[in-house]
Amino acid sequence: MGFILSIDAGGSACRGRLTDPEGKVLAKASGGPANPSSDLSGALASLEALIEELAGALDPQPRRAEMVLAIAAAGLVDASRRDAFLGALSGFARLVAMTDGYAALVGASGGRPATLLALGTGAVGHRLFADGTSIQRDGWGFLGGDRGSGAWLGRRAIELALRSFDGAAPPSLVSERIIARLGGEEAPILAWLLAAGARDCASLVPEIVEAAGEGDEAALALLDAAGEEVAALLRALGPESREPVYCVGGLAGVLGPLVEAKTGQLFAAPQGDALHGARLVALGIAPQELRG
Repeated sequence: MGFILSIDAGGSACRGRLTDPEGKVLAKASGGPANPSSDLSGALASLEALIEELAGALDPQPRRAEMVLAIAAAGLVDASRRDAFLGALSGFARLVAMTDGYAALVGASGGRPATLLALGTGAVGHRLFADGTSIQRDGWGFLGGDRGSGAWLGRRAIELALRSFDGAAPPSLVSERIIARLGGEEAPILAWLLAAGARDCASLVPEIVEAAGEGDEAALALLDAAGEEVAALLRALGPESREPVYCVGGLAGVLGPLVEAKTGQLFAAPQGDALHGARLVALGIAPQELRG
């Protein structure tokens, strides 16, 4: 096996790492948004630029035929999108694909049976069993799920703030700050709402966390509700007591302690990230993703 090109293709950005078979990092880089489930052409453009940057860091520059591409991305469960996405990534010695959550799971566990919660703009849980099969819970996206995620929190903070703005709920520090972030008046608030997506809602989470840190009861209740949702996600995955459970992502530091308190489950320190997991799958150290 020659070079291994591991890529974590996310909705906000993509990351890549070029290694030799022994794991020595030869180059690393990051690029633009690369979620094939929401923007296929944009994702491919970001990935092509990232691949060129990583390969160009070596002298001489390796050809694609000398590289194994191990890619982790959201939205690869849908067969048509998966085929269109992977079909455009041609010329590599071998291509190994998996969902980003699964790559994070096996990266954290070293490929051994475990459970992982990934909490960021979205929320998803994965569990790997001893027979090599895995399950996913939630990860339904902004409209249908991602319960307890940054987008989920932001959306509920907006709902609370607008009830307060309308006089249908009592004022609170978090509502005041959210209304200010949305523009403070009817016209800019409506304009913000019409253009908002998951990342926009998740961008409001710092306002919730800061208000909670100042003792605002409404903000504390929002975080507690998110913790309840993530605790329910963990219970749905049903981890066994002898297997490690990991909690990663931008909200892990905020919600992780709440979930530990609600479930009694202590989270283990991950061994590596999704790029590490993608490389392990390419090497056959971790099983390829097989949904149970």
